[in-house]
Amino acid sequence: MTFTWKTPPWQRHEDCTHMAVTLVHTGGGNIATSATSLRGHDPTEALADFLMGDPGGRAAASVPGLVAVVVRRGIDVMWMAQPPIQVSSSASGEWTLAVHGVDEADVTAFSPDQVQDLLTRLRTAYPSR
Repeated sequence: MTFTWKTPPWQRHEDCTHMAVTLVHTGGGNIATSATSLRGHDPTEALADFLMGDPGGRAAASVPGLVAVVVRRGIDVMWMAQPPIQVSSSASGEWTLAVHGVDEADVTAFSPDQVQDLLTRLRTAYPSR
């Protein structure tokens, strides 16, 4: 895959424009969240910043209990502290997310497979990272 950016988001010196909330199933139906602010012009660039710019992002991509990484446009400290994301599991083990109080166009949820796929493509394109 060829990335369209001239400067990768993790190498930019600009203000953060997005937030990411990592959702991890910790067992017993419990979901742990972790939030961070990111740079990028769109959700995919913000996810790339998370995966390549933050060592914790790469680690989160390989966590066995990863449910999703939810990227939201804009920075809202209250949203980061207590993200209004409801997670439920179906009988078949599939996760369903509901995000409350924001415009759906401002939120993108990336599945574990999508996160891992992007990380693999980024490592191929930027092997020295």
